[in-house]
Amino acid sequence: MPADLHIHSTASDGTFAPAALVDLARQTGIGTIALADHDSVDGVSEALQAGISAGIAVIPAVELSAETAGRSVHVLGYFIDHGNPGLLEHLGLLRQIRLDRAREMVRVLTEAGYRVSLDDVLARSAGGSVGRAHVARALADAGHVPTTRAAFEHLIGRGKPFYVAKPVATPEAVIATINAAGGIAVLAHPCVSGAEDLIGALAANGLAGIEAFHAQHTADERVRLVRIAARYGLTVTGGSDFHGSGEGRALGDGGMSDGQFAAFLRFARLRGVRLS
Repeated sequence: MPADLHIHSTASDGTFAPAALVDLARQTGIGTIALADHDSVDGVSEALQAGISAGIAVIPAVELSAETAGRSVHVLGYFIDHGNPGLLEHLGLLRQIRLDRAREMVRVLTEAGYRVSLDDVLARSAGGSVGRAHVARALADAGHVPTTRAAFEHLIGRGKPFYVAKPVATPEAVIATINAAGGIAVLAHPCVSGAEDLIGALAANGLAGIEAFHAQHTADERVRLVRIAARYGLTVTGGSDFHGSGEGRALGDGGMSDGQFAAFLRFARLRGVRLS
């Protein structure tokens, strides 16, 4: 059965609760998922429990924000100990950084006439890790933009008038945090993030893999990334980066084959990672 190793829930900026994602995977015929919320592991326990009941394998994961030379980089951590004190401390700092950024975005948007409140934004995060997607939903619900995509394209996307950066750790520091939590650090969607040129340096600093089979990667990009992974002795993963309905991606759209998933599991075992 296929696997989808990049899924987001309401614990960050997804629209499905963790247990609902497990049920959706069951309905879709996906046998393994990784819940990889942005800067949060709050949904992992719920997903693991739901997976037991539904007969779906759930990999505890996270997608951590990083930045280098003004560039945003995301690193996925698989098979993490989601109760690791160092990881939880890191996530606590990120949660505050995200809240501070949301507050500043609300301020600059409101001053420019796009009136939304921090309460509006936080209500859409449902107690999870707040992100730009929640600001986008608040803007769309207030009628300032027709869709959340339009909010990113015209107002709050990187390089747009009301984008606010968040001061986060370097990719190297994030990789070290994942490794210390017993996980496997994988560079997320490098062709989407424009981070392909960083792979060699990060591989020398503990990176274990590349998300080659991302839903937004082209066929040529996937082939190229698999070759790069082989060059540096890295594993490859894949996932849909699913956040919810209406975004143009469906669960399972990453395109990683059963054989590639099996190779990922073998890689994890050789590294001594606990798979259950």
